[in-house]
Amino acid sequence: MSIDRLSATSGLIAALRAEISQKSERSERKTPAEVAAPKRASGQKRDVNVLRRELAAILAGVDEADQEAMDAARPRVVRAVLLWEFGSDLREHSQWQPMLDSIAQTLASDDQHRDEFARMIRELRR
Repeated sequence: MSIDRLSATSGLIAALRAEISQKSERSERKTPAEVAAPKRASGQKRDVNVLRRELAAILAGVDEADQEAMDAARPRVVRAVLLWEFGSDLREHSQWQPMLDSIAQTLASDDQHRDEFARMIRELRR
């Protein structure tokens, strides 16, 4: 069975994975909450269409020509992608909010990601 790629969001997901991997490598020790947090089963599948619908809902009223609106929506999109990819237990991580802010700021400062974000908005409206 073939699973459609999210096109513009695939780059975002890859960037988020890389950022989380870097954050994990920098962490010297785990907190008790991190040790106790259950890991996502490797065989557990995530439904791409669920993420697609959630992102479409978040971005429904966002005009890709309005940079301020895109900047306001970006953290919500990053949050949705992270939680879809890694599960809701990620919110219990001690560095959840700083990590979320850092990823959103990093993506906002990159011209290529801003262009891909605008393209993702257009694609999700179809």
